[in-house]
Amino acid sequence: MANQSKGTRLGLGEPWQGLLADFCAAHYNAPERDIIRAALDFFIAAQLAAEPETKKRFDEARKKRLGQSADVVRLISPDK
Repeated sequence: MANQSKGTRLGLGEPWQGLLADFCAAHYNAPERDIIRAALDFFIAAQLAAEPETKKRFDEARKKRLGQSADVVRLISPDK
């Protein structure tokens, strides 16, 4: 059985699955992963610039996911 494209595995459905495959082929056979990453970078930046409340929620979600908080914790080595 042939490998499924990421478009299929991501459940994009038509017409997006076909559009992705066609664009990848036209763009020097670029990997779907690279095209999806570039599209996400563009889309997220545009949405955050256009919607300040979404940007606030995004920043909070990102901080939470990365384990960052507003509190600063200073670590001291036990040998000092």
